[in-house]
Amino acid sequence: MREILNNEQLLDARGNLVTAGYSRHMYFVLDKKPLRYARTKEWDFYQIHFDGRYVLQLTLGHVSYAMQASATLLDIATGERHSVGTTAAVSPSFRRSMPVNPEAAQTVQYFDNHFHVQFETTDKFKRLAFTCNDYNGIKAEINLMLTNVSKAKEKIVVAIPFDKPSQWYLNCKENCFTVNGYVRIEDVAYQIVNGFGLMDWGRGVWPYKHKWVWGNGGTSVNGKSFGFNIGWGFGNTEQGTENAFFYDNKMYKLGQVQEIRYGDAFRYIDEDERFVFRAEPLYDNFTQTHIAWVNNKCHQVFGRWTGYVVLDDGSRLDIPPFVAFCEHADNRW
Repeated sequence: MREILNNEQLLDARGNLVTAGYSRHMYFVLDKKPLRYARTKEWDFYQIHFDGRYVLQLTLGHVSYAMQASATLLDIATGERHSVGTTAAVSPSFRRSMPVNPEAAQTVQYFDNHFHVQFETTDKFKRLAFTCNDYNGIKAEINLMLTNVSKAKEKIVVAIPFDKPSQWYLNCKENCFTVNGYVRIEDVAYQIVNGFGLMDWGRGVWPYKHKWVWGNGGTSVNGKSFGFNIGWGFGNTEQGTENAFFYDNKMYKLGQVQEIRYGDAFRYIDEDERFVFRAEPLYDNFTQTHIAWVNNKCHQVFGRWTGYVVLDDGSRLDIPPFVAFCEHADNRW
């Protein structure tokens, strides 16, 4: 695998990937001028887990021809779901507004007659605002403040090629946000106090058909933040994977990770046995979108995870039970 330690250009003048690997910060310099938007996908996705049972998901992005702004609130204890969102044709100005560096101060937003969505990033916090004013009879108001934000905090960033040089995936996963705020969708409302948040920031030119496995979660251990991110199944990951765990804002890189099923439970273990977990499923957040040529399916399985990790100094860190997820996606979009 190749770790990128300084700024390097991601693409050449024709939009082909020239730098692949992984890094702890956004050292991949993305210039979007050479991109042709026929297969380009860009998204900012946030997921917040709070009170041990609720999950809030916010998405703002586009898939070349259509943009999406959406919010979903899940109760993984009961399966109750509340969602609101809109899909519209992508404007050139919206595509241009999608930032190229998740660590930089920025604002990405979408407005129409019903929706007001704004994701703001500063050096010290993130502010996520999502308002829906009576769209198909649904109203929503979400205001969140994410802290534990700093340029020094380590992330897992990957640049991954597909079979064609013009197809690639640039992704930043940042765990261990502390989240406070308020969410109301329809008649369901909660105050969020010290929730756990993650960001999935993606830019790329994807093939029409692709699959992936993605797992993520966070908790507190010994008064310090802990989180993990695992993923495989898409592109060529020889030079870099997104497998890592985080402790006290430091990223610990992992090699390949296996998912092994034992009856109704799963085991996740890396090749060096530095990441060893058992996951007992609690709720399958299954989603499917089938419109015209778009056919996406995803089983996002939330479960109770417990296990241990091994730090760089060889010490073992036991992780008490916490809620995390692993999903299997099969996409045509």
